[in-house]
Amino acid sequence: MRLLQLFKTIAGIKSSRDYKRYWLFYAGPENYLCETGVRDLPVESFWSCDPGTQKGDLIIVYRKSKNQLKADTLMSCFGMSRDVAVKAAKTDAGKDFPVIWEATSNSKRKLFWRWSYGCSVKEVRKISPPLRLEQLKAIPQLKKWEGLRFNLQAKGRSALPIPAFAWRIINDAIEGGAKNTNGASTEKTEP
Repeated sequence: MRLLQLFKTIAGIKSSRDYKRYWLFYAGPENYLCETGVRDLPVESFWSCDPGTQKGDLIIVYRKSKNQLKADTLMSCFGMSRDVAVKAAKTDAGKDFPVIWEATSNSKRKLFWRWSYGCSVKEVRKISPPLRLEQLKAIPQLKKWEGLRFNLQAKGRSALPIPAFAWRIINDAIEGGAKNTNGASTEKTEP
């Protein structure tokens, strides 16, 4: 294996994985709601992923909508008190992007798990305030990203690939939001 890498380096041949890939991972309400209301996503976790996910890839997490969940449903599904459920139903959480993760392992096939593949991830950046889906949809350059045009639907997949051009635009939107809220830019997660 090392000999092949050495040959590729000498010959100037790049392997198909000499670059970082970008992904959108999904978090349903079961991942960010609990008996105390809305909680942060884990800083480190094993998460469902695409079979092509590899160590070092960057991931933006999309919290799916909770709009269909009324207070009574929140109380029964998450064990919330009525007061907590009413507050949670009114929060802006959902249809947003609160965090960027980095894959800390390659994808692994998992038997007897809800998803076919998973990988270890760690938080590299919290997005505060979270980037809203409507904000991304309002950016004309992102209309070229098929995934966004199809409303982030990944039919039969647990992750959605993000093209490099779209990742750069998303990063710029995050930077713009960070500057707007506190007057100073935060570290950029570059490709």
